[in-house]
Amino acid sequence: ALTGKIQNSGLIEVPMGIPLETIIFDIGGGIPDGKHFKAVQTGGPSGGCIPASLLHHTVEYEYLTNAGSMVGSGGMVVVDEDTCMVDMARFFLSFTQTESCGKCVPCRVGTRQMLTILEDITRGKGKPGDIEKLEQLSGLLKATSLCGLGQTAPNPVLTTLRYFREEYE
Repeated sequence: ALTGKIQNSGLIEVPMGIPLETIIFDIGGGIPDGKHFKAVQTGGPSGGCIPASLLHHTVEYEYLTNAGSMVGSGGMVVVDEDTCMVDMARFFLSFTQTESCGKCVPCRVGTRQMLTILEDITRGKGKPGDIEKLEQLSGLLKATSLCGLGQTAPNPVLTTLRYFREEYE
């Protein structure tokens, strides 16, 4: 499912191993209004954000995992230069936080704490130590959550921190 800041959105079927660049620019038609491509979030709400510098890589399980993302549900959300990556991480974490069953503390409490920090940052009320706290909470969620939702919920935060840290700072 190809969506976001793209000329041609919709459902596409492509072979594994196709470059991200081919999907976004040849099939998707590129970014509208002369804007520049910034990132693509792959794999659904628990996937990660892949920056323009990695567009030449192919859609393969190992590559996407190494980049901090996943194939997941097959979704791709394209964003342009105007997109705030902290807000994007907040949006996806909000979804996974709402979907948490609440059975395990790391997911139930950890996603809520992470979401609060992201909300503060997007409102201009971030404080020293927030980035480190997000990284710490992300590690705890990945290591101690009981199910795949909690284990992958930090992916949008971790990849936006990895590739777009200056936006958090």
